[in-house]
Amino acid sequence: MVDKLAITGGTHGNELTGVYLVKKWLSSPSLVKRNSFTTLPMLMNEKAIDEVRRYIDCDLNRAFNLNDLLDESLTSYEAKLAKKINSILGPKGVPKPKVDFIVDLHTTTANMGLSIVVSNESKLTWQAISYLCKKEPRLKVYRWQGDEEDAFVDSIATHGFAIEVGAVPQGVLRGDIFLETETLIYHLLDFVEAHNTNTLESLPTEIEIYTHQSLVDYPRQKDGDIMAMVHPDRQDRDFAPIEDGEPLFLTFEGKIIPYEGENLHTLFINEAAYYEKGFAMCLARKETKRIES
Repeated sequence: MVDKLAITGGTHGNELTGVYLVKKWLSSPSLVKRNSFTTLPMLMNEKAIDEVRRYIDCDLNRAFNLNDLLDESLTSYEAKLAKKINSILGPKGVPKPKVDFIVDLHTTTANMGLSIVVSNESKLTWQAISYLCKKEPRLKVYRWQGDEEDAFVDSIATHGFAIEVGAVPQGVLRGDIFLETETLIYHLLDFVEAHNTNTLESLPTEIEIYTHQSLVDYPRQKDGDIMAMVHPDRQDRDFAPIEDGEPLFLTFEGKIIPYEGENLHTLFINEAAYYEKGFAMCLARKETKRIES
């Protein structure tokens, strides 16, 4: 039973789709109201939102590791904010946090289309994703096992995931992406209502997912500066397969650097926010996920 679901936006202050959807629902709460549970729309990093910045001191969406939440010596703006948010939605790690399900709204500069990033795996989370895949056949699902998968906002709750929609520039609000995200949220709320009232329609028993394998950094000079860019033949080919020998990077002098490795799929290609994190794209394996009934 889901008693309370949180929709969080503005975890990254320059991703405006989530910011303005949450503002819409705060001013018109009836849009996200359902009879069997409470919906909490919540703006996250309001200072970063005001400044249209991803964050102030550090990435809020990497600040919810349990050890960090308990570490009082961490005093950055986002570290303090994460503890405050954890007290409102959590606390993380207890059997029954204040919020049962968190969906965190994001956009990406990569050509990810309408996608879900899941790291907080549970039976109910996967059932919800299966339902959404049935309602939105274009939806892609990325099982993230990357840099700090247990530090995302949705990890506070027992169930949840992030929605990633793109491509859209940072600090830009696009109507099509706004509407796609909004529709997906309404489907999710309908799923939770049906789950709580035992009126859930049959779900797909299997869905296609992309399971994280590794992170790929840009080729770099000795001083750490990049020396090549994503090859034009790979740019925007998120969720597309890549084979050994295919062009991956292109140096500024025009030399092709090919991909070396097993056949996988590329995601989050050339995401603007990941330059500072030191990777140019993610590699994932396309798999079939069985959904428990």
